[in-house]
Amino acid sequence: MGADLHCHTNRSDGSDSPEFVIRMAKRLGLSALAITDHDYYAGAYDAEGLGRKFGLRVINGVEVSTFDKKRGHKVHILCYNIKHTDAVSELLRRITRNRAEAAFASLEKAMKLYPITEEMVMDGVSESGYVGKQHILLALMKAGYASEMYGELYHKLFNRRNGTCAVPVEQVDSLEAMEYLRQSGGVIIMAHPSVYGSIDTLDDLIRAGIHGIELHHPRNTPEHMKVIRQAAAEHKLLLTGGTDFHGYFVEENRRNPLGAFTTTDEMLRRLDELSAKLQ
Repeated sequence: MGADLHCHTNRSDGSDSPEFVIRMAKRLGLSALAITDHDYYAGAYDAEGLGRKFGLRVINGVEVSTFDKKRGHKVHILCYNIKHTDAVSELLRRITRNRAEAAFASLEKAMKLYPITEEMVMDGVSESGYVGKQHILLALMKAGYASEMYGELYHKLFNRRNGTCAVPVEQVDSLEAMEYLRQSGGVIIMAHPSVYGSIDTLDDLIRAGIHGIELHHPRNTPEHMKVIRQAAAEHKLLLTGGTDFHGYFVEENRRNPLGAFTTTDEMLRRLDELSAKLQ
């Protein structure tokens, strides 16, 4: 069935535990699964152990949240099989700290509007310490003010243009993040180039040393997939695929079951071969 190389759990902004997701992947018959939580890598090792327990290959990975400051949009970068964690850990701590500062500033605003507390929000945060807008909304859902994660209330509070509780996150530049990722010994893949308009950053990331591009993703457009294939052929890059699974922490019209988009077994073999060569 192929490998789903893009999956989030409750260690970042997914709704489900790593064990739940791994059990589901095993039930689906996936050949492998990558846990790629946003800006959180430590749990990937635990996920590998859970995979062995349930008889499924689990690849450790991370999705790094960056920003193309030249063009003014987000760029997400996946990294698999990290061998050297020092530089990556420094990068992720910086990104996570920036996000937390923005989240708690948003929470201060939300607490003036609704009878929720910091403790109520933190009840929904895993041991990863990842805290974001989703956790504020989860507390509001539990308190009865919303019935879905990305519904009317979410957009009222967190719309980037006029959300009443929106606080911008200080972002790390994409090319600066690449400097850290190149030190990791991991396989670096540009995530979903159609999302955020980040296809415009593809050439810069190729020059910066990415090893591949996520081709099979629910939000990649046919036009961009053509560009991705051409770039991969020209620069001998890997082409991966993944569902970008978040469980029910996603807008309903963007919800896809695990395994809906995958990496071929042949491409996974090539990723493994490249990983073995990287130092």
